Amino acid sequence: MFFFFFFDSFDRHPNSQSFGNQENIPLWNMSTTVREAERIKGFLSVAALMEGETWNTQGQKRFQYLLVQKKQYLNDPSNKQNFSKLNDDQTNALLSQDEMSYPMAVSIIEAKNYTGGAEMRGRQSMAPLRKMGLVYIDEANKIRITDLGKRLMTNKISDEEFFLDSFLKLQYPNPLDTSYPHLNIKPFVAALMLIKKVNEECKKHNIEPKGITKDEFGIFALSLTDYQSINATAKCLLAYREQINTKETDQEKESFKEAFIQKYLRNFKGALNNVREYSDNMIRYMRQTKLIYIRGKYSHVYIDLEPRRSTEIDSILNKDSGKPLHFDNKSEYINYLGTYGTYELPYETLTSLKTILVKIVEENQRLAVELGRPFEEVPQLLTTKEEYKKAIEKQRQERTALQNLQLKKEYFDCAKIDEAIKMLERILNHDKTLPNRPSLELEKWANVALNIFNDALLIKPNTSVGDDNEPINTAPPGVADIECRYATFDTICEVTTLVGRDQWYNEGQPVMRHLRDFENKSSKPCYCIFVAPKIHQDTMNTFWTSVRYEYQGSRQQIIPITIRQLIKMLEAVKILHKAGQKLTSNQLRDLLDSCSETKTVNTSEQWLTSISALIESWHPRASA
Repeated sequence: MFFFFFFDSFDRHPNSQSFGNQENIPLWNMSTTVREAERIKGFLSVAALMEGETWNTQGQKRFQYLLVQKKQYLNDPSNKQNFSKLNDDQTNALLSQDEMSYPMAVSIIEAKNYTGGAEMRGRQSMAPLRKMGLVYIDEANKIRITDLGKRLMTNKISDEEFFLDSFLKLQYPNPLDTSYPHLNIKPFVAALMLIKKVNEECKKHNIEPKGITKDEFGIFALSLTDYQSINATAKCLLAYREQINTKETDQEKESFKEAFIQKYLRNFKGALNNVREYSDNMIRYMRQTKLIYIRGKYSHVYIDLEPRRSTEIDSILNKDSGKPLHFDNKSEYINYLGTYGTYELPYETLTSLKTILVKIVEENQRLAVELGRPFEEVPQLLTTKEEYKKAIEKQRQERTALQNLQLKKEYFDCAKIDEAIKMLERILNHDKTLPNRPSLELEKWANVALNIFNDALLIKPNTSVGDDNEPINTAPPGVADIECRYATFDTICEVTTLVGRDQWYNEGQPVMRHLRDFENKSSKPCYCIFVAPKIHQDTMNTFWTSVRYEYQGSRQQIIPITIRQLIKMLEAVKILHKAGQKLTSNQLRDLLDSCSETKTVNTSEQWLTSISALIESWHPRASA
């Protein structure tokens, strides 16, 4: 590529001269308090309970207590650190699905004895809501929910619309936040621009454009300080990539990366640790806009611009250079940030919306032809922007449905089944190079497994997905992870990466409740396949009671299996596919019926052992 040779001092930050003697400059980041972007709405719902209250020390403490009480904070049962310093009653209150009392929440926070106290935690927890324009503190020091926040809470705008609106307006400097005084940039816009510039430079040198790696994102995108340095940063990135690619071993690459970070980011705070941690966090947030996507697998994962949104991205970057706007005071900025639509999307014109719709329709037509399915024509008499936007959303939903059908077709190939098995093995082995967090990956590959298995009429994951049909968020609370419809029965699939007693706390009652809700909506027999790395004893006993006796007055059919057993089932189906045959839904139902049969077993342990034996000996044969 020769970037290293024509770009002098590629390991010096483009803005290093302007830093002077500054040290401990923070890398740009959204929030380490709310690492999962989907939790923002939960934090907002708690802030809304305090609207009109004073944001003083007591108010800040109260916000933190309420977050714990409403199960929005310390709510990750897999994080053992959450339970340190707590007694059994406090631990059980955190893990329980029941409502926690306010005094218990207070006792939990006080027992944690956080540095700076509950008030500092409250300020940290409120910070992302204020930064994203959902909440503001008025001149009387009262908590107020913005127009943007109210629209998000009442579902008048989607999560995607909220994140895009907020990120396009977020800038530094601004009158509200002094955390990044060294910045002169719109960070999200600049990150998009950096990826685009890197891709353009690659094209110039006949190299396939593929976006930037997670490491490159952390080193170069999060350290962008000035919108005018994007081009220079892109050249630094490519020179870095050229050099690291000359290293032969992983150890050599890691040593080079660490040495580079030490020099390139020497003015930045905790760069070695924060590059990876902050990049994972920010990528999760940015994916909510659906303007970026993850490409590649294993250790070769890249963050790229979503090609299906090229019209939207190009129009934004043609209009917006990443230069921050000027605001005279806090009120002016708060009004701009907190009012939905004050950033006018340049592609929301009749011409651009028509172009977007045509592209999606063409893709859907191609998918429909490949699948041999009829395609519903789009009405031609669209005249308003709202009509076009509704048609676009409908066609995107249709594309997701077609992509799921395509998934079933692709995974008839035995090599594809091997891919699913390999990914499930990686989840089981806690592989740190997974493209997404394990819980999200398990939902994805459980969905793939169900598509491999049989002839379902519909398999509907409740995860939020991007245009590429890759998951962005896990299924929301209150619904099953995956819903499956068949000709003679229906089933849900619930997955978890939890393995301790917290598996029972978080999955026992909710799984049975989800199945009962699903049963009430179906006129057919219903089942639940529950998948985990291993089945905890308490979870097993809870499901045993439901299957052997009853849940809310009637028996259920829940089949708890391990990831290893799911792999065994895929291996059995692979034998069929090698012979050019398919598993039928009736054959799957026969297995589910056998696994939920309790007449020949007397204890929960025997039941789990019988399920294991049935799966081990399962060798389905295709019907003639």
